[in-house]
Parts: sequence; C-alpha cells; structure tokens
Amino acid sequence: MSFDLRVVEVSGTPHEAGRAHGEQLRPAIERGLRAWFDRIERSTGVRGQAYATNFLAATNFIPIIENFTPTLLEEVRGIAEGAGQSFEVMLAYQLIDEEWWYRSSVTRSKRTGVEACSAVGVLKGDGTAIVAQNMDLPSYYDGTQVVLKIKTERDLEKLVFTPAGIIATTGVNERGVAVCVNTLAQLRHRPNGLPVAFVVRGILAQEVVEDAVSFLRAVPHASGQNYLVGSARSIRDFECSAGQVREVPLADRQVRHTNHPLVNDDIDPEVEAEVERVSTTRGRLGRLDRDLAGLGEGVSAADVQRTLSDREVPVCVPRGPEWMTLGSVVMELGEEAVVHVAPGPPAETAYTTLRF
Repeated sequence: MSFDLRVVEVSGTPHEAGRAHGEQLRPAIERGLRAWFDRIERSTGVRGQAYATNFLAATNFIPIIENFTPTLLEEVRGIAEGAGQSFEVMLAYQLIDEEWWYRSSVTRSKRTGVEACSAVGVLKGDGTAIVAQNMDLPSYYDGTQVVLKIKTERDLEKLVFTPAGIIATTGVNERGVAVCVNTLAQLRHRPNGLPVAFVVRGILAQEVVEDAVSFLRAVPHASGQNYLVGSARSIRDFECSAGQVREVPLADRQVRHTNHPLVNDDIDPEVEAEVERVSTTRGRLGRLDRDLAGLGEGVSAADVQRTLSDREVPVCVPRGPEWMTLGSVVMELGEEAVVHVAPGPPAETAYTTLRF
C-alpha cells in the first residue's frame, strides 16, 4: 500500500480545530478505529466501546491532562464530535503506549510495543540541527497517516505526523522546537501520569528547548518513553518513567536512541527480559551508530534518510500483519524548519518536504 502524503490544516479554538480534524479525516479515523477494535477484540474478547470504557475506568489520566494540557482535552472532544465518535473512544485512541501496557495487564500476556521507533538528533557545525525518527507502530494504523498543520488560539503553529484522529506522535512548532519519541516498555509506568501524546503536544507548545525540558521534568509520566527534543542550537534527550527523568548526554554532538534505556534504571525486570528476547532494538541502535557516529556534526538529512531506510537490521520495518514503520520524519532545524515525511516505510515510500 502506498499513497501520497496527506496534509490537513486545522485552526480556531482547540475545540474547533479538533472538530475540523475529525470532520476532514472522518473516513480515515473510522478505518483506523475499526482495525484497532478488531485487534482488541481478537486479543481480549472485549468489544471496542466497552474496552475503551474499561481502560479509562482502570486509569486516571483525565485529571493530569486537565492540570498540564487542559486545552488538548477540548481538542479531543472536537475530534470526537467531528468524527462522529464518542469522547471515551477518541480519548482512549490517543493513548497508544498506555493502551499497550493496559492490554498486557488485561490479557496477562507479554508486553507489546517493543519495536517502536529509531531516532537521532544532531547538532551540526553550521548552527543548524537535525531531529529525526522512524515512527514504528502497529500495522492497523496503516492508511491513516497524515500531517496535521495545527494553529489554535494563543498557541504556536505546529506540524505533526500522526495517525488520523490522534493529536500527535512527533512534530515541530513554528519556533523550531521539535520532538521525536521512542517507547521504553521496560521502564515502569503509572496509571495516573500524563500520557505520551499529551507530553508530545505539551513540548510543542513551548517556544524554546529549555522550557520544553522544564515541562518534561515537571510532569508525572504515564509511560516509559524517550523524548528527543531539539532546536537549531540545542539537542536534549530524556528517558522518562514513572519514577525518573534521566538525561542521555550527547556524544560528538549526536544522540541516537532505539527501544532500550541507556541511563534510566527505573525498570520492570520481567518486561526488560522480554524486550531483550524479541526486540531488534540493539541491532537498530548499532546500525545508527555505525552509519552516523563517525560523521559527527557533518551528518546531512540525506545521511539520516539513508540510515532510516535500512532493510537489513531492519531499521525500516517493512509492512507486516502486526508491525511496521508507519512513517519516517526528518526535521532540519535552522532559520526555518524543513520537514521531510515519508508516510510509510522509507525504503519503499518517498519523502515529501514541508515547510510552515
């Protein structure tokens, strides 16, 4: 399956922007939800709406979202209204990482979400930077890929790559603050923290990297996650869990990350053992290291795209029945942000270049 990258512009109040998102992408949202519900019903035996209700009842995310990112709840309500879905379903749909660990607790199975992204950040010698990643996700999102250009009242304009119906997975704002993420399923989670999608959007509401770092340190984290945050003159990387926020230092002006923690030891040993058994995380990090470390600050966007297209390890996960690279995003940060997006595995999907 391949298709041109879809870019959707939404604006107004958070509710209005969300409603426009839901209306313009209603068929894609319906498609994604049907595929998600089908996977849930096959693995848990519970129908989608009931599962969403149970999931939200077993956790306590709304008070934390209201405290740290309140306008985003209104945006989700707008998405639900525009898409003709219930608020409960659309809120649950935002919670990608959180739903993975919840589903594992319901089914008493091994944790999913261990092949979930490869990322790199580079501070270049010319005063610019690159922040990039492959966004690896379950294949049920395939066909719903979109870039949202979001401009809500009293907030920064942003470009985000995401499945339709979800507020963000990765992106950059008009001030050139960008964020990429990697699942760290081994790290401990909490049912009353701020979910990953809301952390991402909270970061993209900040005008400078230093404020994004302060936000990352202030919020309680629902899921184990690595956040690579950057701008033209600053790259910072943080492994976040229920109990720790630990910074990964740059080496030769680069940071590279996959799906195992490098500095955070707030670990669930059982999940860690499972990740080590089945994940390609160490092989993917090794490929990033071999291709990019020796280039230091001289890494180009083309170098990063080439590595993210690797078929051997693979860094680029091909389409399969369970998992895939849903998209690849390479963000060049300078006087303006230049964003290259492949809406599928980049080894077989062309990059499209976008600007504000």
